[in-house]
Amino acid sequence: MPGYSATVLLHNRITPMPLYIMAISLPFTSVITSLSGYFTGVRRVSKTSMSRILSMCLQVFLTCIFLYIFKSNDLSIVCSYLILATTISSVFEFILTYILYLIDKKRFDNKPITNKKYLKKILRIAFPVAITSYIRSGLSTVQQLLIPFSLEKHAESCETALSQYGLINGMTMPLLMFPCIIITSCASLLIPEFARYNLKKDFNRMNQVISFIFKFTSFFSVCIIGIFLTFTEEISYFIYHNIDIAEFLVVLCPLIILIYLDKIIDSMLRGLDKQVGVMFCNIFDLISTIVLIYTLVPVYGIYGYLAVIAISEILNFTISLIQLQKVTHFRFDFLSYVVIPFFLVLATKFLFDSFDNYIEYEFGFVIFKILIFIGVYLGLLVIFNIFKFFKGKKIFIT
Repeated sequence: MPGYSATVLLHNRITPMPLYIMAISLPFTSVITSLSGYFTGVRRVSKTSMSRILSMCLQVFLTCIFLYIFKSNDLSIVCSYLILATTISSVFEFILTYILYLIDKKRFDNKPITNKKYLKKILRIAFPVAITSYIRSGLSTVQQLLIPFSLEKHAESCETALSQYGLINGMTMPLLMFPCIIITSCASLLIPEFARYNLKKDFNRMNQVISFIFKFTSFFSVCIIGIFLTFTEEISYFIYHNIDIAEFLVVLCPLIILIYLDKIIDSMLRGLDKQVGVMFCNIFDLISTIVLIYTLVPVYGIYGYLAVIAISEILNFTISLIQLQKVTHFRFDFLSYVVIPFFLVLATKFLFDSFDNYIEYEFGFVIFKILIFIGVYLGLLVIFNIFKFFKGKKIFIT
């Protein structure tokens, strides 16, 4: 199968070796995911976070070693180095996480099992999630393979199609998603908390937490949008030494607020035992995205693909929000969560551009300007008394 994928699907651009190496890491990644779920459930995410951070440091170190010491101009060898670094770090993370699990589970070794029907409860959740996950993975694979083929139909060149695809999926989207690490970490903690609220039927407390998390996520994501809009070329240059992605950053960065909020909503729904609904929402989104890719991208090329990304994110967020509102009866305050933060960040950008209308490529100076931008944005939040929502409310997750 890797040989077929490399020959037919990837147009012989690389050898099957990276795919073989990647296959080795899959069992370890699966176990790591399960163990991470355990530590999240027992509220000891610090342990799995520690192993994750160490493995990422190892991955970066090995990548530098492979690329700078064993230099090569062969694309297949370079890809193999990258995948090998990822695989080794996955094995390391598995070993460390499993050791932490063995140490942690000793607390339960001497405790009697009070519920012998736990297996049925686990399967009730795991089986439908697994089935829908398999369907989603298959559709996701079809989507990722269809994108370069559709771009190739428009560009009439495989090299151009893969280059455009790489600029968006390999460079722009990872850059937009990098700040989401903070949101993802918070989102994983919401699953057991919302499960507890749901068990106690404490909907008042639940809605307080939802309001707090939504407002915090909105302020954060809109600030990130403002940074990308204001320092587009500088960020593109320092990260990739390439400003070709600047146009894509400007077009896609407004979607950040929808992407980040959607991740929060998905975690809330999983905590409310609506994980199957989340998966069906994702499947519907993938099917609609595949249809849009097949119809729009061959006609409009890369701009059609940008439109597909925007439509997909808007659709996914809307369906997820509707599901959350049905369960919790929560009211999404569009004015407070979207309009006001966007107005303030645009005002910040206007003020900033009025006094600084030139592009600076000195790293330290750009960081200093970004910090000033954040300070001005926070200052406007204080001036307009936006933080009044947080005063006097004990809404921190226990």
